[in-house]
Amino acid sequence: MKNRFAAFLLVLCMLTGLIAGVTAEEIVKEAPMLAEQVAAGTLPALSDRIPVEADVYVENAYSPEETPVYGGTIRTYNNGMWYYGPFCEEPLFRLLDDGTVEPNVAKGYELSEDGLVYTIHLREGMKWSDGTPFTATDCVYYYNYVLVTDVDNETGKVTKSNAGRYYGWYQTKDENGIMRPAQVRYVDDTTFTISLYSPKPTLLQAICIDNKWMFCPKEWYKDIMVNDASAAHWSGETDLKLIGGEDLPTITEEDALANALKKSELYNFENAAKLGDQLGYRYWQYAGRPTLRPWNIINALTDQTLVFERNPYYWKVDNAGRQLPYIDKVEFVTMDQNLRAQEEIAGNIDISRFDSGDFPIYKASETLGKYTVYTEVSPSWTSVGFELNQSYKDEQYRTLFQNIDFRHALSIGADREEINEIVGNGMMTPAQFAAPAGTGDYIEGAPEKWTEYDTAAANALLDGIEGISKEFNADGFRTFVGGEHDGQAITIELETRADSSSDAALVALLAKYYKALGVQIVESNNTDNNARNERYYAGDIFMGAVNSSSGSFNVMLRPDAVAANRNNCAFVGKYGLEHADALTPAPGSGLEELVNATKDLVSASKLEDLQAAAKRIAQAHYDNTWVIGFCVSDRTYDAVNNRVHNFRQGFVNCDELRFLGYTKPYTWFIQD
Repeated sequence: MKNRFAAFLLVLCMLTGLIAGVTAEEIVKEAPMLAEQVAAGTLPALSDRIPVEADVYVENAYSPEETPVYGGTIRTYNNGMWYYGPFCEEPLFRLLDDGTVEPNVAKGYELSEDGLVYTIHLREGMKWSDGTPFTATDCVYYYNYVLVTDVDNETGKVTKSNAGRYYGWYQTKDENGIMRPAQVRYVDDTTFTISLYSPKPTLLQAICIDNKWMFCPKEWYKDIMVNDASAAHWSGETDLKLIGGEDLPTITEEDALANALKKSELYNFENAAKLGDQLGYRYWQYAGRPTLRPWNIINALTDQTLVFERNPYYWKVDNAGRQLPYIDKVEFVTMDQNLRAQEEIAGNIDISRFDSGDFPIYKASETLGKYTVYTEVSPSWTSVGFELNQSYKDEQYRTLFQNIDFRHALSIGADREEINEIVGNGMMTPAQFAAPAGTGDYIEGAPEKWTEYDTAAANALLDGIEGISKEFNADGFRTFVGGEHDGQAITIELETRADSSSDAALVALLAKYYKALGVQIVESNNTDNNARNERYYAGDIFMGAVNSSSGSFNVMLRPDAVAANRNNCAFVGKYGLEHADALTPAPGSGLEELVNATKDLVSASKLEDLQAAAKRIAQAHYDNTWVIGFCVSDRTYDAVNNRVHNFRQGFVNCDELRFLGYTKPYTWFIQD
């Protein structure tokens, strides 16, 4: 119901009492806490806080069988920014599980016949959470002054971003074959354009996945983003209004840091790069920054419990005309992994995501009546596995990790059946890291490759590797022969996650299996998920990482965990194209093919070329096994308190679809 005729019908139904048999006056249209502010004169009326009638986003969330109510607080655990971020996320367009997109913040779009210009339409009267207007200027400013701030004209490469990163998926080839970033221009307050140099059939999917925000409040940002107003703009545009640069001042790094601190003591950053990364990219973690989200954080990121409170200017209503969200607050509580189940069982938290390793304890306690266990769909290539860093800074270890016989040995040297029983509670399928059958990226035989448990064959492979000993030392380990680590035991540190109850068990099993191969495995634990991500971004300071639910929803649309486009893949490390210090792989190597296929995926202008590049990426993994998978499950689980209503079960749980965000938490409500 997103057009003028549908909006007219909505109003007509409300006026004639056709919705659930009640009159419009009997339906409470906003949360009591907001109605009180309106009555007190501290908040404008609802009609002045949401878009014009024809452009309000109407969510089909109302059920005649169960009338939603306002109020209450949802409590869940704090699993880091990529848990509470997607939970509240509102992208320009939303990716659906069939690979198509639907308008969200945007009202709609048009594509030129030549496939080069996307015209994006916004909702009239939409506002930021502080009440200031949201317009197309906020979109073009974000792209031209925050996301992209400098470009090398000769190479087309984005050399600087105030947001700390730029996604290559916005680049297309010009007439000379040079990849260049898109041009984004203001048309009017509810319209802007994205112009490409060559067609990109999946541009909107790229926006959904890789740059979900595509906007920021210009007036709030313009004095905290470094800018040289005297310099020509990287785009070559001289009419600054068209690129959101009208009236922008010159802001030095010193100015940016000082002005940010004036806004809040929470914005005390050591340099402009950190400021841009945190406020220009990970902004949802910082109280006071206006957003379009249903709830905004109201306290310090370092607090034990992060509290997100409703946005009074949220722009969605249900099909009875009630402003969403229904719930007043969401709390994300930092707690030990083992405590989560206890708190869920006691009814002290409302939702807990878990995998098959914790299934027995959650399922056994479901009978107490506090919560219900829901099963979700997982498109993972692996649910239990690990990755060796192919660009590890230590040359001897890097050479060893890049030897395919070494990875082959580690793969067949592990007992997947036992891993499934102990780590997966017998609920997974032993399998290699590979696209599952039934998906477009599936390769016949890939899930079964190198999955046989054969210690003798593994040792034979290791015996044939130059630079490591055939004999075991007194402690029972192979050693390096020559080089800096001559005579030292081969020892692999595997990073585990503090929020996983199964990682430590897996490492213990691997230590047992690989002791029989003469390879020592030790656990290197990170206490914080965000810290682990930062180590990924660094590219070369970890040896390997235990992983789960890794893979790709669709390689053509979201290759992040399997391609070389990002630098947060453990296996690819600094070979990621977007890494600040990206490495060039050896000619003829498997990594070179992966990098080249990734480049082709980025630059493809035809659907068939995109599909071909995606198949090459999947094939490269099949050929090289950079990620060693042990078991896979097509399911994940949520324990949801029975007081939480409207929870959407059976959804596809993956990063591309934004995890729990795909269930539209703003439509949940609490009723005991």
